[in-house]
Amino acid sequence: MNFNLGKVSKHIIFWSFYLLLWSVHDLNYNVDILENIKTNAVPFVFYALLIYANLYILIPRLLLRKRIASYLLLLVLSIVGTTLITSNYFAFYFENVTVSTSEFFESIQGKIAVLTEVIISLCLSMTLFLIDEWYKKDRLIKNLEQRQLKSETGLQSNQINPHVLFNSLNNIYTLLNKKGNPTNVQDYIFIKADGMVVKVFVDDITFVETASDYIHINTAQKEKYLTLVSLKHIMGELPKEKFIRVHRYYLVGIDHVTKLEGNLIYIGNIKIKISRVLRNQVYKSIIGNRLIER
Repeated sequence: MNFNLGKVSKHIIFWSFYLLLWSVHDLNYNVDILENIKTNAVPFVFYALLIYANLYILIPRLLLRKRIASYLLLLVLSIVGTTLITSNYFAFYFENVTVSTSEFFESIQGKIAVLTEVIISLCLSMTLFLIDEWYKKDRLIKNLEQRQLKSETGLQSNQINPHVLFNSLNNIYTLLNKKGNPTNVQDYIFIKADGMVVKVFVDDITFVETASDYIHINTAQKEKYLTLVSLKHIMGELPKEKFIRVHRYYLVGIDHVTKLEGNLIYIGNIKIKISRVLRNQVYKSIIGNRLIER
């Protein structure tokens, strides 16, 4: 056990207060408070030895290691030993003071009275010990939670945003594409989405849909960007040969169309309704003269 002056001071204050309190209690039998303190001082040394042996030896080495039977046996023996030593001390101390008091402590009733004091002292000390342990454990848990929160916050701030990662990969792809085929340069646009400026490749846009004053730009990578731009404005920014308006709410990437069925256009498994007014123009722009039939 490490020596801690502050901790020792607290223990001294506790025992001094406890001795004073018990001596005040004994005013029922003797009105001299100083005499009561003197009488109780030596027995309290025995009580203290028992309590510290229990808290710092028996509990850590036996109870906390689940050796409960050994702990209870040694604790009972320690209580009985402390009771016998203290009662015999009282009998000896009062032998030349009050014979009747000396005889009382030699009797079973006297030993039971001392046993009661020992058990009360033991229970009080264990209660205070458990409260102190609970407080230290609660403070430790709070400190660990604060450290974990700081660690998670730092980790999140250092994580790569998926949009940034996606755009970086697209940039690498573009550079490789330029080296392999310098004439085939993929166009791109920048949009404001999720508080960032995001780079979106035109050929990756599958379709655009309106959402009140906003639009959703959907890509082949299953990304969906929400940006404050009108559908009419985005139409002016995208290549007309690659995109066609199929409805007042939808703009479709022609190269991503997989199927046409009546007034429906398919982009993968996604169905988009074709406006009745625009139907013929949509079919012509998408199919053109590439339809093979008898």
